[in-house]
Amino acid sequence: MARYMVLPYNPLNNSTLGLVTGDLMAQQVDGHDTSWSGDSALTLATISSLSHGYSLTDLMDRYLDWYQSGEYTNPNKRPKKVGETTFFALNKYAHTKDPFNSGGRDIADNGNGALMHITPVILYLRAKYGEDFILHDPAMLVLHQVTGLTHNHPQSLIASGIYALIINNLLQNITPVEAVDLAVSSSYEYYAQHKIFVEHLSAFQGLNKPDLKSVAPNSLRTSGYVVDTLEAAIWVILNSDNFKEALSLAKSLPGEPKRIMPLVGALAGVLYHQELIEGIDNPIFNPVLKVLKIAEQSHNFN
Repeated sequence: MARYMVLPYNPLNNSTLGLVTGDLMAQQVDGHDTSWSGDSALTLATISSLSHGYSLTDLMDRYLDWYQSGEYTNPNKRPKKVGETTFFALNKYAHTKDPFNSGGRDIADNGNGALMHITPVILYLRAKYGEDFILHDPAMLVLHQVTGLTHNHPQSLIASGIYALIINNLLQNITPVEAVDLAVSSSYEYYAQHKIFVEHLSAFQGLNKPDLKSVAPNSLRTSGYVVDTLEAAIWVILNSDNFKEALSLAKSLPGEPKRIMPLVGALAGVLYHQELIEGIDNPIFNPVLKVLKIAEQSHNFN
């Protein structure tokens, strides 16, 4: 526990440790109990890059370091399976070195990969622009650009925006139900002003209702589709009261719950960070702690 306690409780540490913990639990479903997936690896790569400032090229170079060489993995630096959209984006960037045109733009390019590692970007923008970052066009541009490195369809960009506002609201100690309601309404208001997004807002109707918490679990879809992931993860947070309960509830959902567990872990980590110290002393977390210590020294996230 001593190794973890040198890190303070803050949103970056809490959300990252929560995501990795959720990811490890998800991997146990497939019998991979000593390694995490690309969701955690690309989150660590994102943190490492933003610790040195904002550069799309550096972000993609670090993503390639993971994909080609197994960086940000544990314990044996083996590259993990990658989603199809991320696979094409990384391969395209490897050939063109153009981060602005690497991400998939088709309707089929709406997997949840970018959403899974966007949390550090939200915290970076919050530190730079404040709690009202949605009012700053440069901040929203950064959020969309990082999402678009791999998933550049409007639905994926909207999903990142909604999720960003939920995280921002939770960090203001707004209750989860109200945090979600405010985030969804603010997101609709923002994206309705931009022609490229308007026609895609209907995909998020499942979030735009007052009784999301009461939706039957068997009506949720725990697929890799970004809208499904966001809706299911939010439902879990609305229906749980602590970190373990959130991940246990996520794991019990029908379909492929392992696809949402890292995101549930990130959200639950923000809400219930006191519970994260249990098990963090395991040496498997050493690469995570190393990245987080460098991030803390950068002061780019707080």
